[in-house]
Amino acid sequence: MEQITNFLSMGNYGAYIWTAYLLTAVVMLGLLVTTLQRLRKNKAELEEFQNLQNSTKQSGHKEETARP
Repeated sequence: MEQITNFLSMGNYGAYIWTAYLLTAVVMLGLLVTTLQRLRKNKAELEEFQNLQNSTKQSGHKEETARP
């Protein structure tokens, strides 16, 4: 039990070290969550754009291309 206590105290720097680990974990989790949210949003926008393109092609409109 004493070995665990010594390990967790990290030479009396445990409070700083474990706080740093905790903050790092929170930031990394936040980045993961926001990344997944943006990915879902971007996929939905892409699907909407593709559906719009398909409906435009099916309705008989010709796509205009830029010419120099």
